[in-house]
Amino acid sequence: MLEDCSRMFIIKRCGFLSSERMDVTKKIFIIGLLLLLVSYVYLAVSPRSFAANSVVLYLDPAKIDNVSYTLGTTFNVSVKVDNVPADPGLVGIEFKVTWDPAILKGTALKEIVFNEVTPPDQVDNIWKLKSVVANDSVNYAYTWQDVTAAIGAGYAPISGNHTVAIITLKVVGTGKTSLNFAVDNLGDPGGNPIAHDVFGATFSNMAGPKPALLFVDPSEISNGSLGIGSSFTINVDIVNASDVGGLEFKLGFNVSELNVVSVVAGAFIPGSVTPLTEVDNVTGFARFNVTLSSPISGDGMLAGIEFLVMADNLDHSVLRLYGVALVDSGGSALPFDTADGSFSNLKVIPGDLNHDGIVDILDAVEFSKSFGSTAASDKWNPEADVNGDGVLDIFDLILIAMNFGRKA
Repeated sequence: MLEDCSRMFIIKRCGFLSSERMDVTKKIFIIGLLLLLVSYVYLAVSPRSFAANSVVLYLDPAKIDNVSYTLGTTFNVSVKVDNVPADPGLVGIEFKVTWDPAILKGTALKEIVFNEVTPPDQVDNIWKLKSVVANDSVNYAYTWQDVTAAIGAGYAPISGNHTVAIITLKVVGTGKTSLNFAVDNLGDPGGNPIAHDVFGATFSNMAGPKPALLFVDPSEISNGSLGIGSSFTINVDIVNASDVGGLEFKLGFNVSELNVVSVVAGAFIPGSVTPLTEVDNVTGFARFNVTLSSPISGDGMLAGIEFLVMADNLDHSVLRLYGVALVDSGGSALPFDTADGSFSNLKVIPGDLNHDGIVDILDAVEFSKSFGSTAASDKWNPEADVNGDGVLDIFDLILIAMNFGRKA
Protein backbone atom coordinates (compact mmCIF):
# COMPACT_ATOMS: atom_id res chain seq x y z
CA MET A 1 0.00 0.00 0.00
CA LEU A 2 2.91 2.36 0.75
CA GLU A 3 4.13 2.00 -2.81
CA ASP A 4 0.81 3.51 -3.97
CA CYS A 5 1.20 6.52 -1.75
CA SER A 6 4.36 8.25 -2.97
CA ARG A 7 2.74 11.56 -4.00
CA MET A 8 0.95 14.11 -1.84
CA PHE A 9 -2.46 13.72 -3.45
CA ILE A 10 -2.22 9.95 -3.03
CA ILE A 11 -1.09 10.39 0.57
CA LYS A 12 -4.22 12.41 1.27
CA ARG A 13 -6.41 9.86 -0.51
CA CYS A 14 -4.94 7.05 1.58
CA GLY A 15 -5.79 8.93 4.74
CA PHE A 16 -2.32 8.75 6.27
CA LEU A 17 -2.22 12.52 6.80
CA SER A 18 -4.64 15.39 6.98
CA SER A 19 -3.75 18.99 6.30
CA GLU A 20 -5.64 20.03 9.40
CA ARG A 21 -3.32 18.13 11.75
CA MET A 22 -0.01 18.34 9.88
CA ASP A 23 2.11 21.46 9.69
CA VAL A 24 4.27 22.21 6.66
CA THR A 25 7.46 20.82 8.19
CA LYS A 26 5.85 17.51 8.99
CA LYS A 27 4.30 17.23 5.51
CA ILE A 28 7.71 17.73 3.92
CA PHE A 29 9.24 15.08 6.12
CA ILE A 30 6.52 12.48 5.51
CA ILE A 31 6.63 13.02 1.75
CA GLY A 32 10.39 12.53 1.79
CA LEU A 33 10.17 9.43 3.98
CA LEU A 34 7.51 7.76 1.84
CA LEU A 35 9.49 8.52 -1.30
CA LEU A 36 12.40 6.79 0.41
CA LEU A 37 10.18 3.80 1.09
CA VAL A 38 9.60 3.27 -2.62
CA SER A 39 13.19 4.06 -3.66
CA TYR A 40 14.72 0.59 -3.28
CA VAL A 41 18.48 0.63 -3.05
CA TYR A 42 20.37 -2.62 -3.60
CA LEU A 43 23.88 -2.67 -2.21
CA ALA A 44 26.33 -5.56 -2.40
CA VAL A 45 27.48 -6.92 0.94
CA SER A 46 31.14 -6.16 1.47
CA PRO A 47 33.53 -7.40 4.17
CA ARG A 48 32.81 -5.93 7.62
CA SER A 49 35.04 -2.86 7.77
CA PHE A 50 33.55 0.37 9.13
CA ALA A 51 35.07 3.62 7.96
CA ALA A 52 35.77 6.06 10.76
CA ASN A 53 32.67 8.17 11.56
CA SER A 54 30.75 6.66 8.64
CA VAL A 55 27.09 5.94 9.35
CA VAL A 56 26.57 2.17 9.12
CA LEU A 57 23.50 -0.04 9.08
CA TYR A 58 24.49 -3.64 9.72
CA LEU A 59 23.61 -7.08 11.04
CA ASP A 60 25.18 -8.41 14.21
CA PRO A 61 26.72 -10.96 14.41
CA ALA A 62 28.28 -10.76 10.97
CA LYS A 63 29.00 -14.50 10.86
CA ILE A 64 26.94 -17.31 12.34
CA ASP A 65 28.77 -20.60 11.87
CA ASN A 66 27.46 -23.29 14.21
CA VAL A 67 26.85 -26.95 13.40
CA SER A 68 24.74 -27.26 16.58
CA TYR A 69 22.06 -25.09 14.93
CA THR A 70 20.02 -28.07 13.82
CA LEU A 71 16.47 -28.11 12.42
CA GLY A 72 14.10 -26.23 14.71
CA THR A 73 16.78 -24.14 16.42
CA THR A 74 15.89 -20.44 16.80
CA PHE A 75 18.36 -17.59 17.17
CA ASN A 76 18.44 -13.79 16.97
CA VAL A 77 20.21 -11.35 14.67
CA SER A 78 20.29 -7.66 15.56
CA VAL A 79 19.92 -4.82 13.09
CA LYS A 80 22.12 -1.97 14.28
CA VAL A 81 22.97 1.57 13.24
CA ASP A 82 26.19 3.31 14.32
CA ASN A 83 27.78 6.74 14.08
CA VAL A 84 24.58 8.71 13.41
CA PRO A 85 25.45 12.42 13.74
CA ALA A 86 23.28 14.62 15.97
CA ASP A 87 22.95 17.13 13.14
CA PRO A 88 20.76 16.52 11.24
CA GLY A 89 19.99 13.28 13.11
CA LEU A 90 17.79 10.33 12.21
CA VAL A 91 13.98 10.23 12.34
CA GLY A 92 13.00 7.46 9.90
CA ILE A 93 14.35 3.97 9.25
CA GLU A 94 13.35 1.39 6.68
CA PHE A 95 15.00 -1.91 5.85
CA LYS A 96 14.31 -5.27 4.28
CA VAL A 97 16.56 -8.22 5.09
CA THR A 98 16.41 -11.38 2.98
CA TRP A 99 17.84 -14.93 3.19
CA ASP A 100 17.41 -18.38 1.67
CA PRO A 101 14.07 -19.77 2.89
CA ALA A 102 15.34 -23.32 2.33
CA ILE A 103 17.79 -22.73 5.22
CA LEU A 104 16.12 -20.13 7.48
CA LYS A 105 12.61 -18.93 8.24
CA GLY A 106 11.65 -15.59 9.78
CA THR A 107 9.56 -15.94 12.95
CA ALA A 108 9.63 -12.52 14.64
CA LEU A 109 10.71 -8.90 14.27
CA LYS A 110 11.00 -6.78 17.42
CA GLU A 111 11.26 -2.99 17.15
CA ILE A 112 13.83 -1.52 19.56
CA VAL A 113 15.16 1.96 18.81
CA PHE A 114 11.95 4.04 18.59
CA ASN A 115 10.56 2.42 21.74
CA GLU A 116 13.91 2.97 23.42
CA VAL A 117 14.23 6.70 22.77
CA THR A 118 10.55 7.63 23.05
CA PRO A 119 9.25 8.40 26.58
CA PRO A 120 6.59 5.96 27.83
CA ASP A 121 3.90 8.65 27.78
CA GLN A 122 4.71 9.43 24.12
CA VAL A 123 4.72 5.91 22.63
CA ASP A 124 1.46 6.64 20.82
CA ASN A 125 3.50 8.99 18.65
CA ILE A 126 5.52 6.04 17.23
CA TRP A 127 4.35 5.29 13.70
CA LYS A 128 4.73 1.70 12.55
CA LEU A 129 4.60 1.97 8.79
CA LYS A 130 5.72 -1.56 8.16
CA SER A 131 6.59 -4.62 10.28
CA VAL A 132 6.26 -7.77 8.25
CA VAL A 133 7.80 -11.18 8.89
CA ALA A 134 7.93 -13.67 6.01
CA ASN A 135 9.65 -16.99 5.44
CA ASP A 136 12.37 -15.36 3.37
CA SER A 137 12.55 -11.81 4.73
CA VAL A 138 11.53 -9.13 7.20
CA ASN A 139 10.32 -5.63 6.34
CA TYR A 140 10.60 -2.74 8.78
CA ALA A 141 9.68 0.96 8.49
CA TYR A 142 9.24 3.27 11.51
CA THR A 143 9.11 7.00 12.26
CA TRP A 144 7.00 9.29 14.47
CA GLN A 145 3.55 10.52 13.56
CA ASP A 146 4.42 14.01 14.75
CA VAL A 147 8.11 14.51 14.15
CA THR A 148 7.96 18.20 15.11
CA ALA A 149 6.52 17.30 18.51
CA ALA A 150 9.14 14.60 19.00
CA ILE A 151 11.93 17.06 18.24
CA GLY A 152 10.35 19.66 20.49
CA ALA A 153 10.11 17.16 23.35
CA GLY A 154 13.81 16.31 22.95
CA TYR A 155 13.60 12.62 22.12
CA ALA A 156 14.18 13.15 18.40
CA PRO A 157 16.24 13.07 16.28
CA ILE A 158 18.15 9.84 16.94
CA SER A 159 21.96 9.99 17.06
CA GLY A 160 24.86 7.78 18.06
CA ASN A 161 24.80 3.98 18.11
CA HIS A 162 21.60 1.95 18.51
CA THR A 163 20.04 -1.46 18.04
CA VAL A 164 17.23 -0.82 15.57
CA ALA A 165 15.44 -4.16 15.76
CA ILE A 166 15.90 -7.84 16.53
CA ILE A 167 15.12 -10.53 13.96
CA THR A 168 14.28 -14.03 15.20
CA LEU A 169 15.08 -16.83 12.76
CA LYS A 170 14.32 -20.54 12.76
CA VAL A 171 16.56 -23.15 11.16
CA VAL A 172 14.62 -25.17 8.56
CA GLY A 173 17.50 -26.68 6.56
CA THR A 174 21.19 -27.46 6.50
CA GLY A 175 23.55 -25.34 4.45
CA LYS A 176 24.82 -21.82 3.96
CA THR A 177 23.02 -18.56 3.25
CA SER A 178 23.75 -14.86 3.28
CA LEU A 179 21.51 -12.36 5.04
CA ASN A 180 21.40 -9.26 2.86
CA PHE A 181 19.82 -5.84 3.00
CA ALA A 182 17.52 -5.64 -0.03
CA VAL A 183 16.29 -2.24 1.17
CA ASP A 184 18.11 0.17 3.49
CA ASN A 185 16.87 3.74 3.98
CA LEU A 186 17.71 6.27 6.70
CA GLY A 187 15.90 9.61 6.73
CA ASP A 188 16.67 12.92 8.44
CA PRO A 189 14.09 15.50 9.71
CA GLY A 190 14.05 17.21 6.33
CA GLY A 191 13.01 14.02 4.55
CA ASN A 192 16.48 13.62 3.05
CA PRO A 193 18.36 10.31 2.84
CA ILE A 194 21.33 9.90 5.16
CA ALA A 195 24.38 8.48 3.38
CA HIS A 196 25.53 5.27 4.99
CA ASP A 197 27.31 1.96 4.51
CA VAL A 198 25.50 -1.35 4.84
CA PHE A 199 26.74 -4.78 5.90
CA GLY A 200 24.87 -8.08 5.92
CA ALA A 201 25.78 -11.40 7.51
CA THR A 202 26.35 -15.07 6.71
CA PHE A 203 24.90 -18.22 8.24
CA SER A 204 26.12 -21.81 8.08
CA ASN A 205 25.25 -24.92 10.03
CA MET A 206 27.27 -27.25 7.81
CA ALA A 207 29.95 -29.38 9.39
CA GLY A 208 33.44 -28.42 8.32
CA PRO A 209 35.72 -30.85 6.54
CA LYS A 210 36.95 -33.81 8.56
CA PRO A 211 40.49 -33.06 9.74
CA ALA A 212 43.29 -34.64 7.75
CA LEU A 213 45.42 -37.17 9.61
CA LEU A 214 49.21 -37.31 9.19
CA PHE A 215 50.66 -40.47 10.71
CA VAL A 216 53.72 -42.69 10.87
CA ASP A 217 53.25 -45.97 9.02
CA PRO A 218 53.74 -48.55 10.40
CA SER A 219 52.91 -47.07 13.78
CA GLU A 220 55.24 -49.53 15.51
CA ILE A 221 58.30 -51.45 14.36
CA SER A 222 59.46 -54.11 16.83
CA ASN A 223 62.26 -56.31 15.56
CA GLY A 224 65.06 -57.60 17.73
CA SER A 225 67.16 -58.51 14.68
CA LEU A 226 67.55 -54.85 13.70
CA GLY A 227 70.75 -54.17 15.64
CA ILE A 228 73.37 -51.44 15.33
CA GLY A 229 74.10 -50.67 11.69
CA SER A 230 70.79 -52.04 10.44
CA SER A 231 68.34 -49.84 8.57
CA PHE A 232 64.58 -49.65 8.21
CA THR A 233 62.11 -47.34 6.48
CA ILE A 234 58.89 -45.76 7.69
CA ASN A 235 56.35 -43.72 5.73
CA VAL A 236 54.57 -40.56 6.68
CA ASP A 237 51.06 -40.90 5.23
CA ILE A 238 48.00 -38.68 5.04
CA VAL A 239 44.28 -39.48 4.94
CA ASN A 240 41.27 -37.17 4.46
CA ALA A 241 43.33 -34.57 2.63
CA SER A 242 41.11 -31.95 1.02
CA ASP A 243 42.30 -29.22 -1.36
CA VAL A 244 45.84 -29.28 0.02
CA GLY A 245 47.99 -26.60 -1.57
CA GLY A 246 51.02 -26.95 0.66
CA LEU A 247 52.30 -28.80 3.70
CA GLU A 248 55.22 -29.19 6.04
CA PHE A 249 56.14 -31.55 8.84
CA LYS A 250 59.09 -32.55 10.97
CA LEU A 251 59.72 -36.05 12.26
CA GLY A 252 61.69 -36.02 15.48
CA PHE A 253 63.88 -38.85 16.86
CA ASN A 254 66.57 -39.57 19.44
CA VAL A 255 69.96 -39.18 17.72
CA SER A 256 71.68 -41.58 20.16
CA GLU A 257 69.25 -44.28 19.04
CA LEU A 258 68.52 -43.51 15.39
CA ASN A 259 69.84 -41.41 12.50
CA VAL A 260 68.12 -40.50 9.25
CA VAL A 261 69.72 -41.70 6.03
CA SER A 262 67.33 -40.24 3.44
CA VAL A 263 63.96 -38.57 2.87
CA VAL A 264 62.11 -39.14 -0.41
CA ALA A 265 58.72 -37.97 -1.68
CA GLY A 266 55.87 -40.46 -1.61
CA ALA A 267 53.36 -41.34 -4.30
CA PHE A 268 50.84 -38.75 -3.03
CA ILE A 269 53.18 -35.95 -4.16
CA PRO A 270 53.05 -35.34 -7.95
CA GLY A 271 56.24 -36.36 -9.73
CA SER A 272 56.59 -32.88 -11.19
CA VAL A 273 56.97 -31.39 -7.70
CA THR A 274 60.31 -31.38 -5.89
CA PRO A 275 59.90 -31.14 -2.10
CA LEU A 276 62.32 -29.35 0.18
CA THR A 277 63.91 -31.74 2.68
CA GLU A 278 66.29 -31.29 5.57
CA VAL A 279 68.02 -33.89 7.74
CA ASP A 280 69.50 -32.92 11.11
CA ASN A 281 71.21 -35.83 12.89
CA VAL A 282 72.54 -33.50 15.58
CA THR A 283 69.26 -32.05 16.85
CA GLY A 284 67.23 -35.03 15.69
CA PHE A 285 64.69 -34.26 13.00
CA ALA A 286 63.85 -34.72 9.33
CA ARG A 287 61.93 -31.88 7.67
CA PHE A 288 59.67 -32.18 4.62
CA ASN A 289 58.09 -29.18 2.85
CA VAL A 290 56.16 -29.03 -0.40
CA THR A 291 54.18 -26.35 -2.28
CA LEU A 292 51.74 -27.59 -4.90
CA SER A 293 50.73 -25.73 -8.04
CA SER A 294 47.50 -27.76 -8.16
CA PRO A 295 45.77 -28.78 -4.91
CA ILE A 296 45.48 -32.47 -4.06
CA SER A 297 42.89 -34.43 -2.08
CA GLY A 298 42.50 -37.97 -0.81
CA ASP A 299 44.80 -40.45 0.92
CA GLY A 300 48.38 -41.42 0.25
CA MET A 301 52.06 -41.52 1.14
CA LEU A 302 53.73 -38.16 1.66
CA ALA A 303 57.28 -39.29 2.30
CA GLY A 304 59.49 -42.28 2.96
CA ILE A 305 62.21 -41.89 5.60
CA GLU A 306 65.08 -44.36 5.98
CA PHE A 307 66.67 -44.74 9.43
CA LEU A 308 70.00 -46.20 10.58
CA VAL A 309 69.93 -48.00 13.94
CA MET A 310 72.50 -46.54 16.37
CA ALA A 311 71.83 -48.66 19.50
CA ASP A 312 70.63 -52.08 20.62
CA ASN A 313 67.85 -53.05 23.02
CA LEU A 314 65.75 -49.99 22.27
CA ASP A 315 62.30 -50.10 23.77
CA HIS A 316 59.79 -47.72 22.16
CA SER A 317 62.08 -45.13 20.60
CA VAL A 318 59.57 -42.45 19.61
CA LEU A 319 59.19 -41.09 16.08
CA ARG A 320 57.32 -37.85 16.71
CA LEU A 321 55.47 -35.74 14.13
CA TYR A 322 55.56 -32.04 14.94
CA GLY A 323 55.86 -28.63 13.26
CA VAL A 324 53.00 -29.60 10.97
CA ALA A 325 51.42 -27.00 8.68
CA LEU A 326 48.68 -27.79 6.19
CA VAL A 327 47.17 -25.10 3.93
CA ASP A 328 44.61 -25.03 1.13
CA SER A 329 45.07 -23.63 -2.37
CA GLY A 330 44.32 -20.13 -1.04
CA GLY A 331 46.88 -20.32 1.75
CA SER A 332 44.34 -20.78 4.57
CA ALA A 333 45.15 -23.26 7.33
CA LEU A 334 43.45 -26.66 7.18
CA PRO A 335 42.57 -28.73 10.27
CA PHE A 336 44.66 -31.83 10.96
CA ASP A 337 45.59 -34.46 13.54
CA THR A 338 48.82 -36.41 13.89
CA ALA A 339 49.80 -39.87 15.10
CA ASP A 340 53.37 -40.74 16.11
CA GLY A 341 55.30 -43.98 15.65
CA SER A 342 57.90 -45.98 17.51
CA PHE A 343 60.83 -48.38 17.01
CA SER A 344 61.98 -51.23 19.26
CA ASN A 345 64.79 -53.76 18.79
CA LEU A 346 64.78 -55.52 22.14
CA LYS A 347 66.31 -58.96 21.92
CA VAL A 348 63.60 -60.90 23.69
CA ILE A 349 64.60 -64.11 25.49
CA PRO A 350 61.93 -66.84 25.52
CA GLY A 351 60.29 -66.52 28.93
CA ASP A 352 61.13 -62.81 29.46
CA LEU A 353 57.47 -61.92 29.67
CA ASN A 354 57.93 -58.42 31.12
CA HIS A 355 60.74 -57.51 28.69
CA ASP A 356 63.18 -56.40 31.39
CA GLY A 357 66.08 -58.31 29.82
CA ILE A 358 66.17 -61.20 32.27
CA VAL A 359 64.09 -64.32 32.91
CA ASP A 360 63.39 -64.37 36.64
CA ILE A 361 60.73 -64.91 39.29
CA LEU A 362 58.77 -61.90 38.03
CA ASP A 363 58.23 -63.68 34.71
CA ALA A 364 57.14 -66.85 36.51
CA VAL A 365 54.58 -64.84 38.47
CA GLU A 366 53.34 -63.24 35.23
CA PHE A 367 53.00 -66.70 33.64
CA SER A 368 51.00 -68.04 36.58
CA LYS A 369 48.31 -65.39 35.95
CA SER A 370 47.49 -66.95 32.58
CA PHE A 371 48.29 -70.63 33.20
CA GLY A 372 45.78 -72.94 31.56
CA SER A 373 44.35 -70.27 29.23
CA THR A 374 43.97 -70.37 25.47
CA ALA A 375 43.74 -67.63 22.84
CA ALA A 376 39.96 -67.48 23.40
CA SER A 377 40.34 -66.82 27.14
CA ASP A 378 40.05 -63.40 28.76
CA LYS A 379 43.30 -63.92 30.67
CA TRP A 380 45.25 -65.02 27.61
CA ASN A 381 48.78 -63.60 27.37
CA PRO A 382 50.41 -64.29 23.99
CA GLU A 383 53.84 -63.40 25.41
CA ALA A 384 53.57 -66.40 27.75
CA ASP A 385 52.90 -68.86 24.92
CA VAL A 386 56.60 -69.58 24.61
CA ASN A 387 56.24 -72.59 22.32
CA GLY A 388 53.45 -70.97 20.25
CA ASP A 389 50.96 -73.86 20.47
CA GLY A 390 47.99 -71.68 21.50
CA VAL A 391 47.72 -72.93 25.08
CA LEU A 392 49.61 -71.95 28.23
CA ASP A 393 50.59 -75.18 29.92
CA ILE A 394 53.42 -77.10 31.53
CA PHE A 395 55.44 -77.15 28.31
CA ASP A 396 55.69 -73.35 28.29
CA LEU A 397 56.65 -73.40 31.95
CA ILE A 398 59.46 -75.89 31.18
CA LEU A 399 60.90 -73.51 28.57
CA ILE A 400 60.74 -70.63 31.05
CA ALA A 401 62.53 -72.77 33.61
CA MET A 402 65.23 -73.67 31.06
CA ASN A 403 65.93 -69.96 30.48
CA PHE A 404 65.64 -68.97 34.15
CA GLY A 405 68.39 -66.48 35.05
CA ARG A 406 69.32 -65.84 31.41
CA LYS A 407 69.99 -62.23 30.44
CA ALA A 408 69.72 -60.50 27.08
